[in-house]
Amino acid sequence: MKGFQINSFSTQIKGNWKYFNSQDYNYRFNLENGYFARWGKTFDDDPPYSRFGPEIADIEISTICGMYCPYCYKANTDKGRNMSFEVFKKVIEKINVNKQLIQVAFGLGATGEENPDIWDMCKALREQNIIPNGTVANVTEETAKKIAAHFGACAVSNHFLGAAGGNNLCYDNVKRLSDCGMKQVNIHYVLARETLENAYQVLHDIKTDSRLKGLNALVFLSLKRKGRALNSNVHQLKSNEFTGLIRTALSMNISIGFDSCAFPKFSEATEGLPNREKLLMMAEGCESFGRFSLYVNVDGRCFPCSFCEHETGWKKGFDVLTTDFMSDVWNSPEFENGRKALIKTNGACPVFEI
Repeated sequence: MKGFQINSFSTQIKGNWKYFNSQDYNYRFNLENGYFARWGKTFDDDPPYSRFGPEIADIEISTICGMYCPYCYKANTDKGRNMSFEVFKKVIEKINVNKQLIQVAFGLGATGEENPDIWDMCKALREQNIIPNGTVANVTEETAKKIAAHFGACAVSNHFLGAAGGNNLCYDNVKRLSDCGMKQVNIHYVLARETLENAYQVLHDIKTDSRLKGLNALVFLSLKRKGRALNSNVHQLKSNEFTGLIRTALSMNISIGFDSCAFPKFSEATEGLPNREKLLMMAEGCESFGRFSLYVNVDGRCFPCSFCEHETGWKKGFDVLTTDFMSDVWNSPEFENGRKALIKTNGACPVFEI
């Protein structure tokens, strides 16, 4: 690999478990329920990054979406494009060179079936013991059954702003998926000052609305000043507003999550809580820039994360299809520098103010 060397390693499948073993980077991943544990030279050692390539890949297989949400950082429309099945298979071959990949998060449209090759993609991943996941907004019963059969987890976007249906559309889709037997059904909720009041309503509804009895967790997403959010009347939460929401959710004993972008704010929100140490053990800062995750766009070009696309220094990204992935991408100077910056700041985003 063009001068790149790694220590010896092994991968194994034992029942529902995938094992990755090396001297200073190890993990156990349950292929059925998604349980994941990672450690370094000892169980108490947290490796700063995976020297073997990404654990998780965010792969954009479609840019087609007709929701037109005002905070969409991709600014997608119903005139988008799809990644071909052949390109997808080549991307997986390239980035999974050490058989270390465990999950692929599909970049989908609202209905889940904008790309007609999605189910063949899922089958190809499953054959390699890689679990597909995705996020949708409004699926049919037929699509919900397919998602339950192929995905490990599925999130339903709650588009409170800019889309018809709001909470009811979201809750109906959560029920549709959980009724198909899915255990890992989440809600994705973009936090903004304009969506904050409704976020509290969603917390209340989780306790009272029967459609949400099969919900796994409510996952809060950070607003990025990018795409349509640059010109829309939406604003980021202040720290005290974020803290108030998180503490309310914790006090209600509601399962919550958040994107790794929000780790610094979450850390601040838990200050003074008696179980803070335990909460922070279950949280992690930014995993991008060649630490543990990777983003690949519909053209097969990769970036540290989806938000870096078109940003200064990352205009074109890296062509996954024609490069030696480990040498030219994962261990490129650009990824190395970003990785060092993230480790230094404990996972705080080096590109956006969150």
